[in-house]
Amino acid sequence: MKTTVTKLLATVAAASTIFGMSTLPAFAAEGKSASNGNSVNISDVNATAETRALFDKLKNSGKGDLRFGQQHTTDENISSSASQGDVYEMTGKYPAVFGWDAGLALRGAEKPGSGADKNANAKALAQNITDADSKGAIVTLSAHWCNPGTGKDFNDITAVASELLPGGKYSGTFNKELDAIAATAQQAKRSDGTLIPIIFRPLHENNGSWFWWGATHASASEYKELYRYIVDYLRDVKDVHNLLYAYSPGGVFNGDSTDYLATYPGDQWVDVLGYDEYDSDDSADDSSAWINTVVKDMKMVSDQASQRGKIVALTEFGRSGDRKFKESGTGDKDTKFFSELAENVPSTAHMMTWANFGGGGDNFQAYTPWKNSDGEADFKAFADSNKNLMASKDNVDYSNAPAAAMQNGSARIVTPVDGNRVTDTKVVVRVKTEGVKYSDLDLNSAIVTTDRGQNVKLKYSCNGYFTGILDLNAAGINLDQSKLTLTPQVKTKDGKTLAAADGNGSVTVKLGAKPEQTVDNVEDFDSYDNEAELQSVYSPNHSTKSNLTLVDSPEDNGTKAGNIHYDFVSYPEYNGFQRSHTPKQDWSGFSKLNMFLKADGSDYKFVVQVNAGGVTFEAYPKIDGTDGHVVSLNFGDADGNGGDFAPASWDTAHAGMKLSQKLLSKVGSFALYINDNGGNRPKSGDLTLDSIKLDGKRDAYAPNTNPTPGNTAKAQSVDDFSCYSDDTAAQSAWGNRGHTEVLSLDEGPTDGSKALRFKYDFSNGGWYDVAKYLDGANWSGESVLAFQVKGDGSDNAIGLQIGTSDGKYFLASVKLDFTGWKQIEIPLVDNANLTQSWPEDANKDNPMTEDDLASIKELVFASQQWNSESDGLDFSIADIKVEPAENTSNEQTPKDESKTEVKADKEQEQSEDTSADVTAQDPATCPISDEDSKGSTGNTTVTVKPTPDTKEPADNTGKDGLSRTGSNIISAIAAVAVLLLGGCAMLIARKRKGGDIE
Repeated sequence: MKTTVTKLLATVAAASTIFGMSTLPAFAAEGKSASNGNSVNISDVNATAETRALFDKLKNSGKGDLRFGQQHTTDENISSSASQGDVYEMTGKYPAVFGWDAGLALRGAEKPGSGADKNANAKALAQNITDADSKGAIVTLSAHWCNPGTGKDFNDITAVASELLPGGKYSGTFNKELDAIAATAQQAKRSDGTLIPIIFRPLHENNGSWFWWGATHASASEYKELYRYIVDYLRDVKDVHNLLYAYSPGGVFNGDSTDYLATYPGDQWVDVLGYDEYDSDDSADDSSAWINTVVKDMKMVSDQASQRGKIVALTEFGRSGDRKFKESGTGDKDTKFFSELAENVPSTAHMMTWANFGGGGDNFQAYTPWKNSDGEADFKAFADSNKNLMASKDNVDYSNAPAAAMQNGSARIVTPVDGNRVTDTKVVVRVKTEGVKYSDLDLNSAIVTTDRGQNVKLKYSCNGYFTGILDLNAAGINLDQSKLTLTPQVKTKDGKTLAAADGNGSVTVKLGAKPEQTVDNVEDFDSYDNEAELQSVYSPNHSTKSNLTLVDSPEDNGTKAGNIHYDFVSYPEYNGFQRSHTPKQDWSGFSKLNMFLKADGSDYKFVVQVNAGGVTFEAYPKIDGTDGHVVSLNFGDADGNGGDFAPASWDTAHAGMKLSQKLLSKVGSFALYINDNGGNRPKSGDLTLDSIKLDGKRDAYAPNTNPTPGNTAKAQSVDDFSCYSDDTAAQSAWGNRGHTEVLSLDEGPTDGSKALRFKYDFSNGGWYDVAKYLDGANWSGESVLAFQVKGDGSDNAIGLQIGTSDGKYFLASVKLDFTGWKQIEIPLVDNANLTQSWPEDANKDNPMTEDDLASIKELVFASQQWNSESDGLDFSIADIKVEPAENTSNEQTPKDESKTEVKADKEQEQSEDTSADVTAQDPATCPISDEDSKGSTGNTTVTVKPTPDTKEPADNTGKDGLSRTGSNIISAIAAVAVLLLGGCAMLIARKRKGGDIE
């Protein structure tokens, strides 16, 4: 369209902004762009002009348009002088993409969040987004959400996904997380009130098993439906229209799109096709092998994005594990890493690495070089190699906004989820419509049919949903382990049936609770109806799901077995599959693990892996023959002596440990791998396994959780600092982590007593630690860790870690919101505020147990920067001791108001209603209306609804950003809007008939 139409469109948009109405009229999705004649296949047809412009800019990224990005690029650093981040200090430029984690920041666990007030944290995060935009950077947000069902961290893998959907047990809890995302997005504005477009990347790396939304914890159907719900809720219910949504599984896929797309939510919910992959192998001098793997997969992702009209991005990459940048800043291999990757990766919108969190020892994290490190010169050359890599005014120029392409109308069953079990005889069926106007729907036509002849009448409820109830008893359907298939049918007023959103639109559920399986039956492969079920339970590691299949058992007993196909050409070095157990299983009542194995005679290294008590153990049965036989792997005696299992070679922190009954009482996962150990032999083959069972019954491990009053536990002094003659002596005693320059002796709380002073300016990052080596001290029977703290009132915090000899670390935080001396008492056992912070395994966030107290390796004190406006902290510690229960006071332990309030709220919510159902609101108050559901089924007159004024100051949206409510518009405003829209529609009609418009 030409100038006149453009002006009318601008007039309509301006009027709707002034009157608080939606700024995108219905036909905008159908029209051509005034700027370039194109439309974009964006997930939100009501996206702001700036969001559509960003989509178009990123989608059309050519080879020379690659942007570099970093998480926490300006607020975390290694160099003490890098006030704007290491990248800026090295290059004088900001990355073109800034990243933060909304899930962590909004609960105060990462910058810029601080404390548990999500409203305040949303405002702080929005301000950071605004600042990034002013620097010329695009912003992307990830979300390491706590497990909404347990309140524990993101790697608590308790299955919960289906309970977050409408009507689910924890859907109300999850909605609060989404409300905070909405509040952030709606406050992220330029000075003129323009909403800043943001890339939102929820539920990332879902094909791995380390997050609660990941493989084996959420089925493909559950994942897709949860991702869709996130988009639907933010876009349709919360009225957020400045988000692009990124889908980003983790590698490796060997260039095959099958597994990559196995959980793809669909084009109507995704804007960015992403890919995460890290290089952790430090054996090679260069990164060419890893880069070749990434390039192969990125080519596949790029092809898929091109077919769909979507954006492609390397959403996470970097050097980690053995390959990470060394804390010394010297000795790193291949310092041209960034340039080599950028030169080889296919046309990509951006490549995003992680944060320079710093830390020390094994916890040191840096994903770029820093000033005076070996990699500085090569990184500067990388930054200078292409002006588009770094932030600029052009990078955030969103003036060229194409129209949004129309979406086809669709209907899908949201609950129950395909493949799930139904245990209630009254099944609530919820169907969601997309891409169709409410006024075009034939509300009386909506039904769900079953494959047994029932028709369930649906009623339109709210937010694009229809609901109905299938009464199994009335239908004569029993909960008898059989299957039932449901198919939605929703029509428009012109008689057309809405298309399925996925496949044929049907979902199949199992009727009845899952039969209980005894713990000794680790795997018999007989409980799976098909291979898809099997593959949903085991997550591939350096393989593909299709390489795990069901076959006839080699035991010739008429049952099923599992077949693992390995392919070292497609997936070099190792192939494997892992099954996680939630909750953990107790294998301590058995002395061995048996399995029937038919190998291929290859004599590769076959690995049977068990994660017990957070430690990974391995055994290596021979596969040099082809005859089927029973393999028996011994666990050893109660202490693990004489067993076949040893800690994995890569798990150096647990070298020499034995697979004791205590550890076997907490089995978190079981895995099978085939490793390429060289030699001239075929690079592919098969192993068939069956009847994987525990055997050799014995008395199970019984922890001593209730020490008797007569035990020998007595108060033990950890350090009262009286023996140190000077600062050097104190620094030597507390030098187990280095960093002793922050330490000095201080006067204690009583006359003549001494204390340890910790004064630090955050120059090396927020976390900076010192430690005292305790050499396996036995704290068994002790109840609390007590000490005195002289606070500085800075609102920062002390991070306290207790390290055990088996490699665990338990973290508690003490907020410095006081001055003067204060007694602190931290309960040691079953304390929800003292939980495992390392390793990041299935036990992460679990509290200490009595067993953990048997051997204490070190005590750590660290700084935690919770107050982003402060420039340091200054506290002292005195009289550290552990005491049994009878010696402790009745005074409550000072609570970490900032870091523990989220957990406390979660515990309180368990007695409240944590569910929610956005399908069950009063239709008269539903936020959704015709202009929010642009579709291809007609040009019905639009009903304009009011929206929050986008020109309001950010503070106003923050005030009620987490509890948006609907409102009504006066008829006079509606009349003005309709007249303006009508005039513009007439001009469009004239243009379509061939008239010239100037």
